[in-house]
Amino acid sequence: MIAFELSAEQKMIELRLRRLAREIHTISLRIDTQPPGPIDPAYLDILSREGLNSLFIPKEYGGRRLDFLTLALVIDELAYGCAGFASIYAATLHAVSPLLIDGSHEQKSAYLPMLLEPGGKVAACCISEAKGGSDTSYFSTTASLEGDHYILSGAKGPVLNAANASFYVVWASTSSTTHRGGINTFIVPAESAGISISEHHDKPGLRCAPTADVLFNNVKVPVSNLIGLPGSGYHLLMQSLDWGRALFSAICVGLARAAFDHTASFAKQRMIRDRAIIHNQGISFSLADHSTNICAARLLVWRACRMMDLDLHYTKEASMAKLFAARTAWETANDGMLILGKQAHTSQNLMAKFQRDAQVLRILEGTDHIQKMIISSQI
Repeated sequence: MIAFELSAEQKMIELRLRRLAREIHTISLRIDTQPPGPIDPAYLDILSREGLNSLFIPKEYGGRRLDFLTLALVIDELAYGCAGFASIYAATLHAVSPLLIDGSHEQKSAYLPMLLEPGGKVAACCISEAKGGSDTSYFSTTASLEGDHYILSGAKGPVLNAANASFYVVWASTSSTTHRGGINTFIVPAESAGISISEHHDKPGLRCAPTADVLFNNVKVPVSNLIGLPGSGYHLLMQSLDWGRALFSAICVGLARAAFDHTASFAKQRMIRDRAIIHNQGISFSLADHSTNICAARLLVWRACRMMDLDLHYTKEASMAKLFAARTAWETANDGMLILGKQAHTSQNLMAKFQRDAQVLRILEGTDHIQKMIISSQI
């Protein structure tokens, strides 16, 4: 059976978070203009107050985990308020994904409850490296086994949530060869000796989601903090990236919806010679296209997440969702800037933020070109 109706619980979650999104809108403009730094305390307070982390943590570890489709709805609504805030949230979920996929009961018991502590807790996923680009088959960050612990050395960046993370999930090579079987995944507590954080990046977009480089200088990591079997890191990374693409696609949809609503509201109120500009065909047809694309993008996200819930192969579908949703967000925000005209270019406003955030979302979790490579490889 194919159905597009949300359940009563999903509708309640959507309504609750839609109210929250309006609160986040106001906060996001203030944060967007600030110098780069750690996560703003207001966002951490919302994470804690609303119990958002509990939505992806299983019940046996203190949470009330939702299915992937409902999580996509949550992220969509958070992104309607601020794509940066939704990215902070999704980055923690991204870091937790290897634990949920292949972590031991002891690892989950030790680290998942940390994210439910008061004060708004986050985690960070350490994948990217300066020289690696989109090549995830080898890492210059190394982990050398010495007795009952590994020695972790290297640098990762950019890393979302870097300065605020309670723990890091790090991919590193345990072999001097380029063989994928030498890649492993580690949980690294933030208080471990030898970890340092660079200055925060002064980014044009997603300024509300702080990023920095994380440096590991001979950090001791217990053998018990290896996630999965030795040599399973590459396959675990591929699964985690698929999760990330599907759920970051929901951020793109939420941003596109916010940009569309902002543009449509302006077009209905902006009068030229006693006539609202929404009645001009050039504007109304543009809005019709964006409305159609947003619905299509949302359905692509829902399809990918539904396949995740059914434990089907969804690599192609996740990349399709990411490719189309990111492009839709960018095109919707771009046209919004044109329609708002002078208002969008002469003052601090949400539309300019939407446009800058949308551009970054075409890079996070793999650029458009990467998504096309993945999709074509699955055909």
